[in-house]
Amino acid sequence: STTTSNISAALAEAGYRVIQIGCDPKSDSTNVLRGNEYLPTVLDSMRDGGRTRLEDISRVGFGGVLCVESGGPVPGVGCAGRGINAAVALLQELKLFEEFKPDYVLYDVLGDVVCGGFAVPIRDGITDRVYVVSSSDFMAV
Repeated sequence: STTTSNISAALAEAGYRVIQIGCDPKSDSTNVLRGNEYLPTVLDSMRDGGRTRLEDISRVGFGGVLCVESGGPVPGVGCAGRGINAAVALLQELKLFEEFKPDYVLYDVLGDVVCGGFAVPIRDGITDRVYVVSSSDFMAV
């Protein structure tokens, strides 16, 4: 999350329009960009049953980076990948990408991916290339 946020901040400072989508059930990917301001997750908003609006689940953070946290399933129920699938589907329905017109969208995916739901942005054609950035930590890759 630190690396992703730094990349988002650097791209924003270079003049690009950036969206960072946190794809970790802990929902802490964009904290530093938002100054720890509370941000409801996409999945929590969907579970609440009301009509979810883009402004309810996003915040403009450092340098104009649009921050979104997908959140995760209720612990012990479902997999995070399916949650990401549902979150990305809602973001598409809300026309996030058409409205914000980003130059870059960064998906901060947790390090212990065990299912295919995280491939949704590629499968659904909302991204055209993927870069894997990791640290030199023992369990980074």
